[in-house]
Amino acid sequence: MKKSILSALALLLFISWGYTQKDTTNKSNTPPTIELKKKKPKPKKQDLIIINLNWNGMLNQPDSMQVSPFSRGIDIALLWDVPLGRSPFSFAAGLGFSSENIFMNSLLRDSAGGNSLYFKDIKTMINVDNPTTERDWTRYKLGLAMIELPVEFRYRMKPHKRNTFKIAAGFKVGYVISNWEKYVGPDYRPDGDLNKDVKIKEYELDGISRLRYSAYFRIGYSRFHLTGKYDLAPFFEPGKGIKTGSIVTLGFSFTPF
Repeated sequence: MKKSILSALALLLFISWGYTQKDTTNKSNTPPTIELKKKKPKPKKQDLIIINLNWNGMLNQPDSMQVSPFSRGIDIALLWDVPLGRSPFSFAAGLGFSSENIFMNSLLRDSAGGNSLYFKDIKTMINVDNPTTERDWTRYKLGLAMIELPVEFRYRMKPHKRNTFKIAAGFKVGYVISNWEKYVGPDYRPDGDLNKDVKIKEYELDGISRLRYSAYFRIGYSRFHLTGKYDLAPFFEPGKGIKTGSIVTLGFSFTPF
């Protein structure tokens, strides 16, 4: 009887040990059924400060004046970058300051309190005493200073890196806080001496549009980009005597942060 009981216990222990070994072997050889997905790197907030060095031209400019190809300007914007999840896209908005200088060969003049603007050729004014005289002038420009509110959408090929290909397109609304004209050359004024050079600067000219709005783009790599802008608002106020023209801008953009 005792032998039978001992034999039965031994058989149970042997079967139990074999089952345990089999279960352990299966666990070690069973491939995992759930794989953890690797998350995309978190995008960096970047391009917070935009500095643009611009060349300014004018489309549909009045026939009585010519804009110099050396017209130039600068604008600086502080933007808050908002990545859209972990995608390569982001949204940005902020505040900017812009300055434009339009060099030309004619003086802006007014004959009716700002309601009848026209351009007068500088060369004929400084040689009025003798048309064969070849007096020359140094420069004449119209200048603007603006506060702007830019909004833009951005694409970065690798949003978690700064050194990557980038594209941005946006829209900005601006308000001209100051405008002026600057002339350097012979004194053309009625009581002036045409044989002496003067510097004349006048502020708050009539007829220049205060409200500006434009579309723009930026494309480049890392911190360096090419940029372009087209003003949807005319440079001169409609109905003031000058056929309005719009400013088009091309330039170089730098984003230090």
